[in-house]
Amino acid sequence: MPATLVAAFLTSTIPASAQSQQAVSPLQATLDESSRTDKFTFVVFHRDNGTATDALYRQTQAAIAEHSGNAVITSARVDDSAEQALVNRFGIGRAPMPMTVVVAPNGAVTGLFPRKITAAQVSASIVPPTMMRCMKELQAKKLVFVCLSDSDNAEVPAGVQSVMQLPEFKDRMTVVGMRLDQPAESRFYKQMRVDSSKVTGPHAVLIAPPGVLIGHFTASSSADAIAAAIHKAGQCCDDANCRHNRASSTRAR
Repeated sequence: MPATLVAAFLTSTIPASAQSQQAVSPLQATLDESSRTDKFTFVVFHRDNGTATDALYRQTQAAIAEHSGNAVITSARVDDSAEQALVNRFGIGRAPMPMTVVVAPNGAVTGLFPRKITAAQVSASIVPPTMMRCMKELQAKKLVFVCLSDSDNAEVPAGVQSVMQLPEFKDRMTVVGMRLDQPAESRFYKQMRVDSSKVTGPHAVLIAPPGVLIGHFTASSSADAIAAAIHKAGQCCDDANCRHNRASSTRAR
């Protein structure tokens, strides 16, 4: 069915009242605008307008001043009924207040700072583009393969392609391409322990929620080896009773 017909069909099934105006909260409207303008939004959540809230707002405002080109500040009450969808999405309903929540242009949460915030924390929350994309996927509970290349056409190692087809992983994995020659990504290269001089062919870095570096895999890495690394890290599934997850928790202690 042509795309225009699909759009027309979907529109015809929506009540006129819903088509005219979907209810959008003030904060969601701000986030939508930040998405359009490619800016990070620093949201000061609070329960009252007391001195602690004022202090955190001023700290946040001062700290983002040097990032004015790609950061904006706003505030919202955590108990505002209009904002409950976002409060629940961010998981801050019972968090200590006030709190600054940093939301990337793509909707990923890149920072949570209760009661105080520093300039260094602000800088750390304004993450590189590919890191932002990965954080979005990780927050959706996905395992992310970052495929590295010196061009826009990143090759996916054969072992990665195979492991992504396994029943236990096929719905929990995604691939993000990343060039090796982007200065803006230098921080992410470092965090992933990427040595560009050693990337000579298909190369993928696997990251698991919430941001666990599983390993580096190349053209010679088999699907079995990749799956074994995932199991060893306790990232094979979301079941807390999984023997692999239990083993991982035991090692962590």
